[in-house]
Amino acid sequence: MPSGTSVIMTADTDSQETKESSDRASKGSQVKLLVFDMGHVFVDFEWETVCEGFCNRAGITSEEFKPILRHIASLGYESGRVQTADVLREINEQLPQLNLLEDEFHTLWNATFRENEEMAELLQLLKRDRPIYLLSNTNDSHYSYLERTHNVSRHFEELILSYLVGSSKPEEAIYHEVLKRSGLKAEECLFVDDLKANIEAASKLGMNTIRFVGIRDLKERLASFGIDC
Repeated sequence: MPSGTSVIMTADTDSQETKESSDRASKGSQVKLLVFDMGHVFVDFEWETVCEGFCNRAGITSEEFKPILRHIASLGYESGRVQTADVLREINEQLPQLNLLEDEFHTLWNATFRENEEMAELLQLLKRDRPIYLLSNTNDSHYSYLERTHNVSRHFEELILSYLVGSSKPEEAIYHEVLKRSGLKAEECLFVDDLKANIEAASKLGMNTIRFVGIRDLKERLASFGIDC
């Protein structure tokens, strides 16, 4: 290959790399707020194991427990329509052989919850450069347990919890709560969640989004927004 051609190709490559770097910097400066989901993002759990605990305690199969669980979910515990005492009463009515007390309910309901240490470290790193909000579908028992045992609020400037705001993802209202509290435009926010429906709802409002599939992929996608981690 003639040397002149090599120089031209090198110049073109340098120009492309400069443009990509400039684009990343531009996107990074546009993002003024990071918004993170909690479950299966920086808090891990196995819901099947939780259900197994209730089944073993009640002496029933998982198939027998599924309709009861669907009924409990329909009550609106995550949207704040019912409180822990209401959920406990419903479970005991559906499964009278349980006769659960509240302390035992919390123990079964919160089994397997743990904070992902690598993600916790990443959140602490990211919060040095821009604020981070928590946007989570959760309930009083789950959040109280996680705050008490892992101090999850230490990562966040604002906590937008479904059971406190009366709306849950992917409902539009809970995303507007982010914009209301931050005073920012949707395009100035970057939202990270593991569920497709939640990501799509945020995108429709104009938020930047990343669907969480793992920490390595997250870091690569954050880098594409010019966010170093």
